[in-house]
Amino acid sequence: MQNIFALVLPRLLLVALFCALGNAHGANNSTKMTFNRPMDTAQARFVIELMSQAYSQLGYELEIIDFDHPQALAAADEGELDGQLGRIANIETRYENLVRVNFPLFKFELFMLTRCHYCSLQELARVAIRNGYPVTEQYLHSNNFNGQIIKLESVAAQLNLLAQRQVEAVVLLDFHLKQGYRNRAEQPFTRHHLQNYYSYHYLHKRHEDKIPKLLAVLQELETSGVVAQLRKKHGL
Repeated sequence: MQNIFALVLPRLLLVALFCALGNAHGANNSTKMTFNRPMDTAQARFVIELMSQAYSQLGYELEIIDFDHPQALAAADEGELDGQLGRIANIETRYENLVRVNFPLFKFELFMLTRCHYCSLQELARVAIRNGYPVTEQYLHSNNFNGQIIKLESVAAQLNLLAQRQVEAVVLLDFHLKQGYRNRAEQPFTRHHLQNYYSYHYLHKRHEDKIPKLLAVLQELETSGVVAQLRKKHGL
């Protein structure tokens, strides 16, 4: 009996070791990279298609899931998501677990709509911004805005408050102002350019080893003209 046990035990231990190694390998080498679904804009469609191609060349599938947008940055920072498809530079100063892929995806404008023609930001008492996009709040704070910041879930809600004189201004990202809102927004109000930004792809630091390869693929896609083709396709 002891001889049989002595023969079987090493084999059982070996099988258990291989199973453990296999599980660990599978856990650390998922073929999916998961990100939250962004607002449906031409810029978002461009980024999704570009990053799908880039990850595909590295052997990964881009998985887009529905997720509460205002919570997406915190979820990515905590590792619940693999990163962020596109965010402005320097969010890593606030979300320290996110690492930038230093390839500018697209440029966008931050602007303000007001009822007054020549007023400055510091003269305004109430400004409405879009919830979940920290670039707007960061801009207001960095430019010493001391009034009330009202966070809303849609551009329509922002424009309604401005039309109803409940706020003096709204701050918007240019790609959030869809064609259907342009005449409504820009005819009765005054548009003020605030600042231009670039959007970048971000990964959680557990994927930091993928960044050099991903950056090389993106640069190759740019050199080969694929990036320009996708920009043209999506009207950027």
